[in-house]
Amino acid sequence: MMSKTPPKADNYNFVPKEITTPIKDQTGISKTVFSHVSKLHGLLNNWVKLRDKGTKFCKVISSVKLHECENDYYPHQLKPIMDNLVEILESLKDIVDGVAILNDQLKALAQLQPTSQPVIFTWSATQISKTVQNIYKSLLKEYRLKQVVTGI
Repeated sequence: MMSKTPPKADNYNFVPKEITTPIKDQTGISKTVFSHVSKLHGLLNNWVKLRDKGTKFCKVISSVKLHECENDYYPHQLKPIMDNLVEILESLKDIVDGVAILNDQLKALAQLQPTSQPVIFTWSATQISKTVQNIYKSLLKEYRLKQVVTGI
């Protein structure tokens, strides 16, 4: 004997339901903050690369000046090196401006979320905003110092 196929009743049918996650962010603040932090990470990586490149140019300038060893002499090799250093400084300014924009946007997002509910791991939007503000202030100070060093 063959077995009968069970009848199609509602209690035998699988109907998938939406799985809710505990981190689900109804307002989208978490996603926006994460996006801004990712952009900040990219800007900081670029900052480090440019800073290292600028340091190499400064060492080259120093070695050229030491090789020529006269205070009133401006070696012709310095012109392209100084131009590159100025380009790096301008790129650093662009990064500072980008971090300033992210800083302003994160301040606004922190005000939109008045609670201390975490948006990324255990950090609230306010904590992230304050940290980015400190990063911005540090980068601005370093940029201004580099302006003084390059004479611009």
